[in-house]
Amino acid sequence: MKKSVQPSKSSLPIISILSILVIVTVAVIAFQQMSFGRSSSKPNQTTENYGPLGYGRGQGGGQGRIDNSQSVQGINKENCLMDGCLLAEDADYPVATLDEKTVGYLNLALADERKALATYQATIAKFGSVKPFINIARAEEQHISMLLALFDKYGVVIPQDTTKVGALPATLQEVCQVGVTAEIDNDALYQRMIPELQQEDIKTVFTSLARASKEMHLPAFERCAN
Repeated sequence: MKKSVQPSKSSLPIISILSILVIVTVAVIAFQQMSFGRSSSKPNQTTENYGPLGYGRGQGGGQGRIDNSQSVQGINKENCLMDGCLLAEDADYPVATLDEKTVGYLNLALADERKALATYQATIAKFGSVKPFINIARAEEQHISMLLALFDKYGVVIPQDTTKVGALPATLQEVCQVGVTAEIDNDALYQRMIPELQQEDIKTVFTSLARASKEMHLPAFERCAN
């Protein structure tokens, strides 16, 4: 008969230590799984708020999210825009009829944003995809989309784009100076119109676009021009 091999007395402490390590490891894994289960069962506390702009922007004008104290319940036909109006049960298009002066303001804003976009696209065609023109051209496309959403919302006929761009200066630095002038004029245009507006959504969009011109685009063109 074969004799069973008994562990030596010197190996017993090692076996005991390994057993303890296994038990501790299993306990840690079990605790982590329980913690994950509890955290995943909690509702997400961060809610994306479309705000008055919709279009993934909100009142921050694209600079950040609105705090969660404002809920989707605050979205209505007066302050929604684009996909944000899907959350407003009373936003049947057209939501209202605009007076002639406000329609004129929409047309002026659209024409100015189209002119800026056409100028910056012509610059890209001449000098290549250079900063800041490539960045700001994409921003101008978004600005135009925001304005067109207002045309849609109020049933205003979108004017045909007849924008023409003249000859550009010879150097990129000179074109940047053109950009400086354009953004200053763009901000001034909105500042003249905003106090005359009654519609919350139009005022919010105009304010957002004016802020982008003054705080984002203008400094970029000034750095380029200098």
